[in-house]
Amino acid sequence: MVLQSIKSVFALMTIIGLGYYFTGKPWFGKAGMDFLSKFTIQATIPFYMFYNIYKDVGTRENLFDLVTKLPVTFGVTLMSILVGALASKVFRVSEKRTSTFIAASAFPNVVFIGFPVIQALWGENVSTIGVIFYIANTVTFWTIGIWLLQRGKVQNTDGKSQFLENLKKLINPPIMGMICGILVVLIGIELPDFVQKPLTMISGVTSPLALFFIGSVIRNMDKSSMAFGRDLFAALAARFILVPIMSILFLRMMPIAPMMKQVFFMLSTMPAMTQMGIMARQYDSDYEFACTVITMTTIISMCTIPVFMYIMQTFAVFG
Repeated sequence: MVLQSIKSVFALMTIIGLGYYFTGKPWFGKAGMDFLSKFTIQATIPFYMFYNIYKDVGTRENLFDLVTKLPVTFGVTLMSILVGALASKVFRVSEKRTSTFIAASAFPNVVFIGFPVIQALWGENVSTIGVIFYIANTVTFWTIGIWLLQRGKVQNTDGKSQFLENLKKLINPPIMGMICGILVVLIGIELPDFVQKPLTMISGVTSPLALFFIGSVIRNMDKSSMAFGRDLFAALAARFILVPIMSILFLRMMPIAPMMKQVFFMLSTMPAMTQMGIMARQYDSDYEFACTVITMTTIISMCTIPVFMYIMQTFAVFG
């Protein structure tokens, strides 16, 4: 499995590298990256979520069984937030960066990096387990995560309207695709072949497009504005050392299957969420620091993924 993880990471790096390369072409550039981001989020990922739930869950019994694991994934996410908050105190992160630091520590990139990674390691069928983690990650980001990023900004609108606006963002295309998939399974609808085939094709391009987009993000990052320093190293330590240790300790206590523990653990160790940088800019948080953390964690994760797989396999962390 460790050798497989190295091969898988190499494949992921190749696609990210292609995204980096082609983004430098005049016919692609920033406009191409913006299109790719919108197309992936608005078009392919919703179908990906829908079809994986329909294909891999299959029955109401399996669906109910997966839903019972939601407290575990919410537990991992909430404990990651707590770890980030404690780490900001221990490492004496500057006050203006504290909220961004906590968000970077707590919210991994599940969609653009996490799903391609677990698919490469365990196959396409594992995506359904990943959806359970995605739900917890998304809900906590658009509530607690956005509140964190807003803390340093003086709001011109009342808190209630901001809160309601953030709740509306929970109903995004990927979530809608997931909800539709759940409803189809609950009702027991059988999709005809002429519907399943295009869904299979669209689902198949989602992960490559997501990785291609990550390469574009790295290429378009303003290197001159990257905020290197003690706070960055503290964020890297929180994301790749403290949060993984916490996840292992927490998941070992949970009464779920070892494979689920492994998948949840790997998703918790992914680089910082890409959306965090976008929202940090919108809410006048430390955007440069957020983008630096996203870029550096994404690059470093290509090395940490095989390391975490090696640790899980060699030391039988989850049995």
